[in-house]
Amino acid sequence: MASMDPIYDIVWPRSPKGVQRRRRAARLESLAGARVAFLWDYVFRGDELFPVLERELTARFDGIEIVGYEVWGNLHGADEKERVGRLPGDLRDQGVDAVVSGMGC
Repeated sequence: MASMDPIYDIVWPRSPKGVQRRRRAARLESLAGARVAFLWDYVFRGDELFPVLERELTARFDGIEIVGYEVWGNLHGADEKERVGRLPGDLRDQGVDAVVSGMGC
């Protein structure tokens, strides 16, 4: 005769890690003379934030060059995976030294 007791599968509550840790790139000693890209997903107030940030950075660091978020376009949307996948090469091709990412959650 079959048991009437319920049978439960046992599962581990922690999922496998989807992203492995990587060593961070070395920091720039200064942003003076650096080429800095602004990246944005066009979701939250970047149009207000980035002009202020650009003004403050250019006042503090001689020779800093800002590559605006308009150059990269909206990094959120249907083609997000492809656009973000191209970023390392695009940033390298543009000679970018550092990135300010204004991406939402």
